[in-house]
Amino acid sequence: MRSILSLLRRTTPVLAVSLLLGGCSDGDMESFTVGDAEFAATVCADGETVEGIDVSRWQEDIDWPAVAGDGIKWAIARAAYGTDKDTWFDQNWPAMKQAGLVRGAYQWFLPQNDPVEQAQFLLDTMGPLGPNDLPPVADVEDDGGQSAATVRARLHQWVDHIVSKTGRKPIIYSGKYFWQDYVGGDEFTDLPYWIPNYSADCPNLPDGAWGDWHFFQYTSTGSVNGVSGNVDRDVFNGSLAELKALAGGGYAAEFVSQSFPYAADGAAEIEAGGELEATIELKNVGTKPWNAKTRLATTEPRDHDSVFAGEEWPAKNRYAAVQGEVLPGETYKFTFTLHAPLELGSHTEFFGLVQEGEVWFSDPGQGGPPDTQLQGIFEVVPNPDAGSAGVGGSDNGAGGGDGTGGVPWEADADPAALEGDGCAFGRGTSSSGGVAGLGLLLALGLVTRRRRMSHPFA
Repeated sequence: MRSILSLLRRTTPVLAVSLLLGGCSDGDMESFTVGDAEFAATVCADGETVEGIDVSRWQEDIDWPAVAGDGIKWAIARAAYGTDKDTWFDQNWPAMKQAGLVRGAYQWFLPQNDPVEQAQFLLDTMGPLGPNDLPPVADVEDDGGQSAATVRARLHQWVDHIVSKTGRKPIIYSGKYFWQDYVGGDEFTDLPYWIPNYSADCPNLPDGAWGDWHFFQYTSTGSVNGVSGNVDRDVFNGSLAELKALAGGGYAAEFVSQSFPYAADGAAEIEAGGELEATIELKNVGTKPWNAKTRLATTEPRDHDSVFAGEEWPAKNRYAAVQGEVLPGETYKFTFTLHAPLELGSHTEFFGLVQEGEVWFSDPGQGGPPDTQLQGIFEVVPNPDAGSAGVGGSDNGAGGGDGTGGVPWEADADPAALEGDGCAFGRGTSSSGGVAGLGLLLALGLVTRRRRMSHPFA
């Protein structure tokens, strides 16, 4: 699914010349001309993709273990046509989970009917979302005789109801031309997008809407073990870990913000003995609430004692704990103080989430983030107002200084080699001996192969 187009900046439009057309499609790319340049809204995956299928009653009885054995990692089944349940959904829904697939459910959206009633019918049909369950999907390819403005307004009602009941952003499925002609606008571009496009290796996106895609249905005549006859084949735009993060587990978090402006890259300098008040804000995109047992913890390796620990921390391997309760869909700001050691040297801190005594958010079946996604790189430098213990060893992995726990940013200047979603590093000021702003920098955030629409998925 990759082509030379994937080397270009992933924006719409992208320049299309004969060399690129040969790499991405076979002359089927939709294009338009501005001056002497030809442009097209075709966007290719620029990294890993994960194979999936979508099914309905037309596939009838499916051998789901055979499907999983054929390399399929996820599947989405039709749950309903409006408020009419798909006759095979009750069999497909549990069988997909039993086969170990990331699963989802879609509803053919009828804008002429009550959108809230349809949304609730879908939720009742699916039941509570669990680990590895994708957000609900609206299949938008029927205008019901309504105007584009009415379709948009009623789809908004459907989306709002899903979000209010699940805390999850639903997925929108719609083709380029249907969306342009019968819906239009960019009001839903913060939602994950699933596009059908059978004539090209890379999907051609709707004009003036999404600039990227999460799912791509590339054929309706695919073949998969366990399914008799044709079946829709799809790919997810990302890694399996990212797909599971979008699906969300019982516990799942998504990066929101940090307390410092973003910076490009590189190690951050912090004066020996200095302190920094830091915050990391995360959104609960799972299905379970957070409470006092939800901790921001050290990873890479998990549970190592941080060299920046302070007496006010819950433990030397726990930066902070949730105060109160954080329901699905809500955000929480973890606040903690980093205490720089006197020994000079480089340290890498990785931040993860753990539900104390239960499970790590990055464990299989949960929604992440991965242990390597949230990262801070710190260079302890001499403090002109205080003594230091001299130059220590480089700690490239966080914890014991033996370089085995993780990979610092400098080890791979290309974010495309690292998993995650988004890229955020921050700078800030510190105080040492009562003097503020003495060059203290902090790099916190998400290290990834690329930034997508706000994910996604989470």
